[in-house]
Amino acid sequence: MRRLPHLSNPAAAATAAAASTSTPDVVAELGRILSTRRWNKGRAYKRLAPSVTASHVADLFRAPAAPLDPSTALAFFEWVARRPGFRHTAASHAALLQLLARRRAPANYEKLVVSMIKCSDTAEDMRAAVDAIQAIRRTGGARLALSPKCYNFALRSLSRFDMTEHMGKVYSQLVQDGLLPDTVTYNTMIKAHCKDGDLATAHRYFGLLRESGMEPDTFTCNSLVLGYCRAGDLRKACWLLLMMPLMGCRRNVYSYTILIHGLCEARRVQEALFLLFMMRQDGCSPNLHTYTSLINGLCKEGRIHDARVLLDEMLRRGLVPSVWTYNAMIDGYCKFGRTKDALGIKELMEGNGCDPDDWTYNSLIHGLCDRKTDEAEELLNSAIARGFTPTVVTFTNLINGYCKAERIDDALRVKNIMTSRKCKPDLQVYGVLINSLIKHNRLNEVKEALSDISANGLVPNVFIYTSMIDGCCKSGKIDTALEVFKQMEHEGCRPNAWTYNSLIYGLIQDQKLQKAMALIIKMQEDGITADVITYTTLIQGQCKKRDFDNAFRLFELMEQNGLTPDDQAYTVLTDALCKSGRTEEAYSFLIRKGVALTKVTYTSLIDGFIKAGNTEFAATLIEKMVNEGCKPDSYTYSVLLHALCKQKKLQEALSILDQMALRGTKCNSVAYTILIDEMIREGKHDHAKRMFNEMIFSGHKPSATTYTVFINSYCKEGRIEEAENLIMDMEREGVQPDLVTYNIFIDGCGHMGYIDRAFSTLKRMMDASCEPNSWTYCLLLKHILKSSLVNVHYVDTSGLWNLIDLNTVWQLLERMVKLGLNPTIVTYSSIIAGFCKAMRLEEACTLLDYMCGKGLSPNEEIYTMLIKCCCDTKFFEKALSFVSNMIECGFQPHLESYQYLIIGLCNEGDLDRAESLFRGLLGMDYNHDEITWKILNDGLLKAGHVDICSQLLSVMENRHCRIDPWTYAMVTKNMHEASACVVSELKGKAA
Repeated sequence: MRRLPHLSNPAAAATAAAASTSTPDVVAELGRILSTRRWNKGRAYKRLAPSVTASHVADLFRAPAAPLDPSTALAFFEWVARRPGFRHTAASHAALLQLLARRRAPANYEKLVVSMIKCSDTAEDMRAAVDAIQAIRRTGGARLALSPKCYNFALRSLSRFDMTEHMGKVYSQLVQDGLLPDTVTYNTMIKAHCKDGDLATAHRYFGLLRESGMEPDTFTCNSLVLGYCRAGDLRKACWLLLMMPLMGCRRNVYSYTILIHGLCEARRVQEALFLLFMMRQDGCSPNLHTYTSLINGLCKEGRIHDARVLLDEMLRRGLVPSVWTYNAMIDGYCKFGRTKDALGIKELMEGNGCDPDDWTYNSLIHGLCDRKTDEAEELLNSAIARGFTPTVVTFTNLINGYCKAERIDDALRVKNIMTSRKCKPDLQVYGVLINSLIKHNRLNEVKEALSDISANGLVPNVFIYTSMIDGCCKSGKIDTALEVFKQMEHEGCRPNAWTYNSLIYGLIQDQKLQKAMALIIKMQEDGITADVITYTTLIQGQCKKRDFDNAFRLFELMEQNGLTPDDQAYTVLTDALCKSGRTEEAYSFLIRKGVALTKVTYTSLIDGFIKAGNTEFAATLIEKMVNEGCKPDSYTYSVLLHALCKQKKLQEALSILDQMALRGTKCNSVAYTILIDEMIREGKHDHAKRMFNEMIFSGHKPSATTYTVFINSYCKEGRIEEAENLIMDMEREGVQPDLVTYNIFIDGCGHMGYIDRAFSTLKRMMDASCEPNSWTYCLLLKHILKSSLVNVHYVDTSGLWNLIDLNTVWQLLERMVKLGLNPTIVTYSSIIAGFCKAMRLEEACTLLDYMCGKGLSPNEEIYTMLIKCCCDTKFFEKALSFVSNMIECGFQPHLESYQYLIIGLCNEGDLDRAESLFRGLLGMDYNHDEITWKILNDGLLKAGHVDICSQLLSVMENRHCRIDPWTYAMVTKNMHEASACVVSELKGKAA
């Protein structure tokens, strides 16, 4: 019976055409030549032969138009393979096999399949080979069946490329052909799935092996040990290794090495070393891979010495370390700063004929860039001369090293070298450079770097933008950070928690706590959850403002939102409470929370209790601290010294120094300064000088505070010349006088009646970029006032602002101008603050007008002080005008200002205006929880305005304000309690 001609598959033909990489003219010419009888003898073929490639052959065999005779195709395939320089591919094999199978032509199919697999250099080639095997089996049936050996060869080849899915197809084909898998088949399948970490499938094949009556061998067990290691089940891996002899499987070097590698990867090096000992007892000698795994594991754990011992042992045993072995040692040395030893390993490997690779050079350069960047660049240049091609990683390490060393110009130079070598900088390179440029205030170059990013086809990602924002915030450039944040959002780059945490930190450092608090709402809108860092930073901001009620509330919110406060959160709150004299509260809070005290929290508590006069309990805490194994450090001892000196127990304080020496704790400059200060206070100047000399001899450089202790003593005794000489001495020693130093000397000059000298010191201070503070101006005004009063030798600063008039202020400003010192915003702010504190609103406003007349605009602080003064003096209309002016100038009024105004208006019965003001602030950038805390709970409720509080809470609800459930529950509970108190009072009055 005649067979129907084979119908070509249009889809397959299209795919083949798409996959073709040959020239159609060559294929067509080949087809014409091969259609002749003596095709290999003619001139036409000889002329065309050098142009023929494996792709041409594959396309020729696939051509559907005029299919070749199978015998001609096979002869041509074998003939062309003999041509020098020609090599068949998996595709040319597959095309021939499919042509022969379609025509059911006789051929050694198995030989061709094996040859095809041997030519498969990539996973794509192996995929084509599997497709060809399945195609010839479909077409040829039982007549073209392959042997188990051939199938096993295919499976092993597939396993090289981790192609477990295709291995499953080949295994199924083997079974469908009625062949019985042997031990090699099962072992190949088990190992492939174990390498992949797929133990379930590996166990299935292991079960089939046992069901077939075969026993597992060493190879099987080794594969399963590998599978358990890859799956992280080291307990089962160890168990199987121990059980192998009982299963009749002898353990070999691979059995041990696989498990040693798994243990080292899991940082269980000690157990791996025990296996090394057990391995030797078992008669197995460790190989290169065994040693490399152990050396790498030891280096990762910081046991460099032990790793070096193993390397030397390798060399003694005649084993040649690989580049991976040497790299593990080099990486280990570099990570612990031992770059000299790392370079020694490089010399050793080169001496042993092992050439360094990219990893070697990158590790060494990264290690040297920590502190020896010039040396790192020299190494790079020598490596390039020897043929090394630096990568992005190499240049990034070098650029990062220069940036860390504050050598930004060198970093930019390296970046230019990088681009000149056609190595494109990536976003990490730009991130490092941008951060460094921001720190050095080179903002124009930051903009250039951003332009470079776009020019190189890169899109700034969240890392780049956040790095810029973080750098700006840490450098005090919050306005620039906010601009970058706006640009980030405009470009569609979504901020993350790090972005917001950086902004919150920057805003708090810039005294903009309320804006920082408001960012939590924006985080929620962006779908980002505030984390422990967010809350801890905000708690720190509230603590800086001494607003502990809000700090505790944030702590509560953090816990209510499922977060666990860390040591830093507790430390921040504890330290702030102790410094504010609320140590009992801090201690009770820690005990109530069941927090394990750290060295830092112990020290804060000890300092707080000592300053509160509770030295007995402080001593108990010290004892408890030592008993818990928490060793006191130099700062803890400084706290003790300060306490003893405050109680005039100098001798006991000096004995503490001996205790410190016995416990191996070095005395720091703070401790020396505390002792020097007390000696001077007790009139023991010689002892103080000896202690000062001892401090220098012990290697501690005196600080500005140390010098100021002596300067203060001289000024109190009227020894102004000696005090000034000491200031010059400290400057010569490279110690700059600080604000306290200058203020003490100004006060000393004033007490002696040297007003001109006091103002000369002010000039010297400002020329040294030391900004005077309110206390500086207060001292100068005090001494101007004293000089104008007859027979007055002393003016008490506590009542100063009730005595000073505007004439005294004008004298201060005139003296400054005569010295070429233009009064700054700080000057005016300091004086306005004094008048506001004394509730002298008229004088404060006069000075404000004078300041504006000089072209200076009020800052946020001035407006805030004036609003409070207006509220204290019941000038609410003026306060409201200041709030409007403040908003027009782009400032955000403090919630405290709104609190004073709303309570004041309520007290005056102007409830409509109070509500209107409240509605206005809801439309501004404030945190709604903080509004609830400050205005409603701490303001209106405490002032007794329960009804208006309830009314304004309803306003917030109607405006869909984001109030945390915990805050809402707190304020409603407090409202009910306040209402009950009011009712109780009314009943009491009625009775």
